[in-house]
Amino acid sequence: MLSKAETDLLCEVGPGTPMGDVFRRFWIPVLLADELPEPDSDPVAIRILGEDLLAFRATSGKVALTSAYCPHRHAHLYWGRNEQEGIRCTYHGWKFDTGGQCVDMPNEPGDLSFKDKIKLRAYPTKEAGGCIWAYMGPPETMPEMQQLEWTLVPN
Repeated sequence: MLSKAETDLLCEVGPGTPMGDVFRRFWIPVLLADELPEPDSDPVAIRILGEDLLAFRATSGKVALTSAYCPHRHAHLYWGRNEQEGIRCTYHGWKFDTGGQCVDMPNEPGDLSFKDKIKLRAYPTKEAGGCIWAYMGPPETMPEMQQLEWTLVPN
């Protein structure tokens, strides 16, 4: 029988845990593609590897996976508006693109560059086999997505 410490070592998958670091080195399925059916559709709140995340399909059709909370007042972006290549927080209107960069801050003067310093955590995504896959590990160790046979056949 495993001790509590051994069980925690094997079962905890949050950021900075040994098993969390292992899982983050691979592309993992996070959603069915049907859960984000069309551009600018409603966002989806998910919890993957101990992180609260938000998935949304931008106007271009690209799938974004970002931190679920606005860095300003920690409002959940699930209640945000998916519009024109980004998600807009309903609390103060900050807008983030698919890479997590703040691109609009309507409550700040236009000549300030404060929005350029604000960014959400964002993860790369790919679609294959009717699923949306994410890579949550370090960018420098990102592998090619695995070619599983069921992801290569037509839907």
